[in-house]
Amino acid sequence: MSKYTNLASFIIQEVGGAENIVSITHCMTRLRIKLKDNNKANKEQLESNNEIISTQEAEGKLQVIIGTHVGDVYEEIIRQTGNHDLEEEEVEEKGSLINRFAATITKIVVPTLGVLGACGIIAGLNSVLLATGVITQDSGTYLLLNAMGNACLTFFPVILGYTSAVAFGMNPFTGMILGAILIFPGIADSMNDGQPLFSIFAQTPFEMAVHKTFFNIPIVFPAMGYTSTLIPIMLVNLAAAKLEKFLNKIMPAVTRQFMIPFITILIAGVLGVLLIGPLSMILQNGLQAILTWLISVSEILAFAIITLIYQPLVIFGLHWPLITLGLMEFAAGGSSLIIAAIFPASFTHMASCLAVFLKTRSTKMKNIALPAFLSACFCIIEPSIYGVTLPVKKRFAYCMAGGLVGGSILILAHSPMYSVSMGVTGFMSFISPVTGDFMGLVWCVIACIAAMAVTFSLTWFTYRPGEDGRNEDDVLTVADKANQSEIIASPMKGKVQALSSMKDVAFSKEGMGKGVCILPEEGKIVSPFDGTIEVLYPTGHAIGLKSNQGAQLLIHVGMDTYNLKEGLFKKYKEQGMKIKKGETLISFDMSTLQNMEYCLETAVILLNSNQYLDVIQTNNSQVNYLDELMTTIDLKQVDKG
Repeated sequence: MSKYTNLASFIIQEVGGAENIVSITHCMTRLRIKLKDNNKANKEQLESNNEIISTQEAEGKLQVIIGTHVGDVYEEIIRQTGNHDLEEEEVEEKGSLINRFAATITKIVVPTLGVLGACGIIAGLNSVLLATGVITQDSGTYLLLNAMGNACLTFFPVILGYTSAVAFGMNPFTGMILGAILIFPGIADSMNDGQPLFSIFAQTPFEMAVHKTFFNIPIVFPAMGYTSTLIPIMLVNLAAAKLEKFLNKIMPAVTRQFMIPFITILIAGVLGVLLIGPLSMILQNGLQAILTWLISVSEILAFAIITLIYQPLVIFGLHWPLITLGLMEFAAGGSSLIIAAIFPASFTHMASCLAVFLKTRSTKMKNIALPAFLSACFCIIEPSIYGVTLPVKKRFAYCMAGGLVGGSILILAHSPMYSVSMGVTGFMSFISPVTGDFMGLVWCVIACIAAMAVTFSLTWFTYRPGEDGRNEDDVLTVADKANQSEIIASPMKGKVQALSSMKDVAFSKEGMGKGVCILPEEGKIVSPFDGTIEVLYPTGHAIGLKSNQGAQLLIHVGMDTYNLKEGLFKKYKEQGMKIKKGETLISFDMSTLQNMEYCLETAVILLNSNQYLDVIQTNNSQVNYLDELMTTIDLKQVDKG
């Protein structure tokens, strides 16, 4: 039995069972599950599992964030479902063009990151040995390490030929051959040998000469070839996948094994070299030209935007198109400022996790912060985002600020990366492999220290005890009563029950905050304090209030009452209005709702309860209007005490 057997079974069950799973893939930290019916997925239950960091919905899929062992969990899910076709999803995503593009790029590029990073480390090591004089450029050691370090990007079309074929649902070996055709040894020199017959796009950045023809059809082959390119093989395989699927439908089964690859390679190969390749190079060069133009207009502004949007994009798993632009920049010039600009981001999460680990009194948070710190060392920041920084939003903002500072330093110093490797293993990538110049490394260290210092300081000095919950060993004393921040009165008359007893799991799991459940005896809601109506739902079944002292309260009547038509709840106030304690806010006919078989359990939730050291609920099982319902213990008061 695998150590992840129970977790895999739990995930399968809470997403609606194996029969509800259309496809499943994964990246470095998260499962990406496409479901037949998203409503069958119980995200509250999934997030209640200590082995699951968080869940997100993006790109039309449910994303379950687990951590760096996600691959093992994925394999166990595949084993338990017994359907290995789940991993061979055809890329025909629904939703916006941007979402579909992001999903496709993710599935194609992410599987290559392991070998891409590994080769980057070797390339960096080779640069260090050369710069320090340990080896020379004509030595066998340098030549072998150089081959190892550059093999991945040099033959990237072959690697992407495999991953894109898998993403598009075609034979991956056919995809590899199509990639190999584009970079066949000597093909670029041979195709551009001799005097050009003519040129297309003359006197433009896209000018390409025609030296050869294919049965009198002009062949436009880039002088530098397709080595290290990304877009050409992706588009070639997209067309090849469509052709292969068509052939599978019309050809007899007995001829498919050889004839389908034969026809696909022949047609897609010719089409790729004659049409798709040149068009994709124009597209790739166009994207690069736009980026170059944007940088020429304002390099600081361009890269400030890149550094700021990178971390929010990671939340939704939409950062891979940005990484792809960096890889295109690298392929075009042998270095990348884009990837350099986002390099310090993971170090800001290391700093935030370290500050929280040292500051927090919550044993649970310490157990989250330390592994998240270690993951961030290797540029895997999702555990930090979902476990440490995003739950207390200001921390995530501090990470963005630190990333902006670090990225700006590298851009101002014009210190690109010369190979692709992230996290603590990526420092050597800032050493020039040609000149052996160490200044890029120096600036990188300065940038990362500055980024970490900004984030650590902001996290440390603005930290408030209780932001991560109290340590289970911490016990409130009677003296805490003297430090009470606010007494919240009961907005209803009825029977008091624990929030955990509610049928609605959105409230019972305290996912929205601490509070109580009231079984109303009268159909009326009054204001529990002086304050403001922040939100008032059109149906009147729920209202959000904010007291003058800062308490944010949600009062939600019944289960599934959002389906009710307007008019069953009478509203006496409007959203945005000031309210006084005891004023009637809403009334409703209990008997009518009960006859309609609606459950009238009412959740009274303190939405910002994480901002207090504790929230003490009444011990009374019965309350009348304006009886004491909850008492908050203010962090600032406790600090002063």
